[in-house]
Amino acid sequence: MSQLFSILDAGEADPQLLERVRKVLQIQSEFVLWLQGEMGAGKTSFVRAYLYELGLPSHTPVVSPTYTLMNEYKIGEDWYAHLDLYRADARFSLDELGVRDVRRYRGIFIEWPEQAGASETLGASHILQIKMNEMNRRSYTLIET
Repeated sequence: MSQLFSILDAGEADPQLLERVRKVLQIQSEFVLWLQGEMGAGKTSFVRAYLYELGLPSHTPVVSPTYTLMNEYKIGEDWYAHLDLYRADARFSLDELGVRDVRRYRGIFIEWPEQAGASETLGASHILQIKMNEMNRRSYTLIET
């Protein structure tokens, strides 16, 4: 693992943050981005800002998939998946979601990847760590695995 960059005191829609993450992720034909941070750190907000930056129409809602486990978005010819595995338990199966074989995803965002267990999560190409600072400011660190 190697740290690619860290940005302090940013918000999830910070243009510098979005551009730097986009440049790293778009190099690969496909990516799996693990989002790590405490509850309320802004993981879903980051995914929303990132997808809108890529061209998802602003009238398309990007919401937390906490209860549905997975949401899908199509931008141009590319598909993106957003998973929230916070509620995953011993009965959880990625195969039932179809994330491995329903379609080819350009990018997969996973919140709470550790909740599903090692056999039921997708290996990360990158990890975005989000930490809350004082006065609700955030720091973002992007790691390549």
